[in-house]
Amino acid sequence: MKFSKQEEKKYQQIIEKLKNKNIRMTDIRLAIIAMLIRAEHLTTQEIIKNLELDFANVNVTSVYNTLDLLLSQHILFANTFNGKSIWYEIASEKSIHLKCDECGDVIHINPITSDKFDFEEVVQLAESKGIKLDHFKIEAHGICQSCRKTK
Repeated sequence: MKFSKQEEKKYQQIIEKLKNKNIRMTDIRLAIIAMLIRAEHLTTQEIIKNLELDFANVNVTSVYNTLDLLLSQHILFANTFNGKSIWYEIASEKSIHLKCDECGDVIHINPITSDKFDFEEVVQLAESKGIKLDHFKIEAHGICQSCRKTK
């Protein structure tokens, strides 16, 4: 699988982090990490479907165990936007999503854009409660322009 330089760097960082914790790198784990680096959000069903394109027998339990492992290592974020399906994405220091409550569209604000925002108040709030942040997720809800036009 071909990566951009930025994707390759992220992939290598994740692999190195897992290896440093003596976590075995299986083909399925490597494929899931690569898939999630390239995609913005994927459900478990989408991950399994994509894996089935490259692997003859995909053990669903292995997929769920890998997702649980990556979540526990703070490599993935799990997002639930409609209360029904969980979408996974590679963790970042700042994760921001905007969701239209009418049509359900979710817009992911990329880290380059979110770096322009001053989150110092969030950091200070956490520190005032005795927590040193290493990452956070923000989910904002509203009605998108398309849905407002149809009303």
